[in-house]
Amino acid sequence: MSRILIVSGRLAETPYRIRKIERNVYSAEELCYSLAQCADFMDEEIMDPALAEWLSESCGMHELARILQGLLRGHHTPKEFVGAILRECGYLPAGETARVLARMEAGRGMESISKDLSRAQALAGRGQMRQAQNTYTELLDKLPDMERGTRAQIWREKGLHYADSFMFERAADCFREAYELSPVPEHAFWYIASLYMSLDGDEYRSFLEKNPVFYESAYQVEQRAAKAESRFKSGSESRQLRRLRQLRREKQEEAFSSRLGHTLKGMQEDYRQRVTASI
Repeated sequence: MSRILIVSGRLAETPYRIRKIERNVYSAEELCYSLAQCADFMDEEIMDPALAEWLSESCGMHELARILQGLLRGHHTPKEFVGAILRECGYLPAGETARVLARMEAGRGMESISKDLSRAQALAGRGQMRQAQNTYTELLDKLPDMERGTRAQIWREKGLHYADSFMFERAADCFREAYELSPVPEHAFWYIASLYMSLDGDEYRSFLEKNPVFYESAYQVEQRAAKAESRFKSGSESRQLRRLRQLRREKQEEAFSSRLGHTLKGMQEDYRQRVTASI
């Protein structure tokens, strides 16, 4: 079941867009949830006069807007600004609010690069792949070449998110870049895993023959792939597919359609639950 937010004020017809995380919010509770979720990289950008105006005019929260406008005039910190929003809305228990604000305080000393990297990771975690990849690209453009460790980390993150979307060719390119910058076993493993998924058998074997340095990584990849295949063959999904094939071969169309609909409904429900859990 989806997470239910108890609304303070009213739902807005026009959303407020939190530019830092590229998210639209339609209520004070959605705003609080987003601030708590992304506290690590909230900064001065959240101290937006338009936010106070939106809370007043669109959500009817005039007292909160008055408090925020006072904080803006008094040159207060983002932590004080966000703290006022969380406390006035009563979205979180006092102890949890304190922890959120402590995360903001810890994030104040982060370099701009680290904050942007956290932002990209959060975008990718919510499935906003295009925005995340654009942020990664901007980070790579601004980083000096000598920052090899951070550049490798960014290429690895790009690769992981491409792999999550089954875009294995692009993932392999990213992991290759990461490995060339930082030739550690983790980068080698993900590079070979992406090649294993994107190349046909002959191409994959030819690559390994020309690059024996990756033999150990290839062994680990193939061992994991074999275990995953074994688990799948013994699992319920494989049994369902075998039964569907049998019904189709036997031309039991009504039974086939019924079982297929049941299987698809189960897959949809599983997907819905996993997505809800990540929100």
